[in-house]
Parts: sequence; C-alpha cells; structure tokens
Amino acid sequence: MKLIYKTAIYFSIVVLFTNCVSEIPNVSNFEPQVFISGFLTNGTEYVNIKIQQTVPINEQNLNPINDAQISLFTKDPNGNDTLITNSFNVTKGMYRSSEMITSSIGNTYWIEILLSDGTTFVSDKEILNPAIVINDIEITHELNRIIFADPIDDTNFYLINFLFYNDGSLDLKINELTNDVLFNGNDNATFDSTEFLVANPQEVRVSISNLNFNSYQFYLNQFLQFENQITNAGSEDDPGQLFLPPPANLTGNIMNTTNNTRALGFFSVQSTTQFIKNF
Repeated sequence: MKLIYKTAIYFSIVVLFTNCVSEIPNVSNFEPQVFISGFLTNGTEYVNIKIQQTVPINEQNLNPINDAQISLFTKDPNGNDTLITNSFNVTKGMYRSSEMITSSIGNTYWIEILLSDGTTFVSDKEILNPAIVINDIEITHELNRIIFADPIDDTNFYLINFLFYNDGSLDLKINELTNDVLFNGNDNATFDSTEFLVANPQEVRVSISNLNFNSYQFYLNQFLQFENQITNAGSEDDPGQLFLPPPANLTGNIMNTTNNTRALGFFSVQSTTQFIKNF
C-alpha cells in the first residue's frame, strides 16, 4: 500500500552559508513533552484518545502515559454544559471510552485531562459541523474528483481521503486538504486531485471530513512535516542536510493550563461522510 500526503502550501527557504562546514557536537538538551491526539465524529462511536511522552529521535520505543484521567464535555446550542463521560479504558497509552458516544450536530465538544503529577490539559471548544453530502466521484486518467454539496455559511475546511482498491486490497491512499473559498454554497462543488492517478481501480472509497480551523491547521502542519521528511531524506554525510527546514511544530488546540502553554497534539471534532463507487 502506498500512502501519499499532499498539501496546497509549500515552504521555500533561502540560506546563507560559508564555504566550509565544521562538525557540531551533538549536545542533547531533550526534554520530554506530552503528546495528545484524538477525535470525535458524528454518529455513535467510541472516542479514542492517545496520550504519550515524546522520546529522543534516537529512540524507537514509545513512552505511553497510562494513568491520566480524561473527561469529555459538551455544550448544547442553549449554552448548557454536560459531562458526557469520564470513564475510559487504557492500553499502552490509548484511551477508549467505556461506552459508545452519540454526538449531536451543532453541539460543542472538548476534553479535559489530568495527569498523575497534577498537570492539566484542556482542548479548545469546537463545534460539530454538519456532515457533507457527497453527490458523486469521478476517476479518470487525468483527475480524481469528488462532487459534493458545500454549505452556505462561513468558510469550511475539509480533509478529503481517496482510497483505491484492486482485488480487495488497498493500492493507494491520498489525503488532501482544502477550504471552500472558491465554491462556497455550491450544491455541486468539485475538488480535483491530479498529482497521483490510478489506472482502472476496481473500487474507490472517498471520505470528506468537515473540520474546525484549528484541526485543519494541525493537519496542514502534519502533512508539511511528512513532506519535509520524505523530500529531504538523504545521506547524513551530505553537508546540505544541515540546511534543511526543521519539522513543523505540531502544536494544536490543546492548552496546558498548568503552565499556560500550548501542548503538542490536538483533539479534533469533525463530521465525516464516506462514498463508495465501483468501476
């Protein structure tokens, strides 16, 4: 299976350097940080949240946090706050709600996390936007197209996934990000993916997630980091590697309220619709 990440924004970097390169001692000042990731979608599903500590780049094993207390809250359009659940089962840093959660379009959701050392985290309150109606998909030798109904409101932000299957096996997955500036309110809005094409797929599954802006920005930074890692991969002996852009800072919509700083990771609230078509 091939996995492709693509974004509409690319970074360019101009660097001044001298004609000699000296070796810089590798002095580590690594400080572990807590990374949190999870999401809540439309419908009735379990809510999954991953909590772990970052590790130095030369370590391969993860450092899961298994003793956190998680609370999931909602606020309805009338402003009433409700604790949905604070019961989660944990395995190797992966927390899963003890029961399935039924979300409501138009409600606002957020999580609060308490670590054993007293550190607290709170995600931004994000609204669950309406699910997007997918009208059709078109797959040709020139483009991969999704046709859908875009709501008439403020700017929407979308994560679009194309999955291509042959003989029951996933051949290719393409993740795209876009907003609706060019087609706001169009009942037959189209988005085309043209860089990676698949000849004669037997089945195509497309999903579109209606994101909040903070989640969109997090995905954007995540895709950029992935592209930098793939594009800039090279020999450690190549002096040019010294001047490569650093990874994107994957801070999201979670605040460490103990020290009033942004934490790594995000808790996304998003409605997702899937469309399957056989060819």
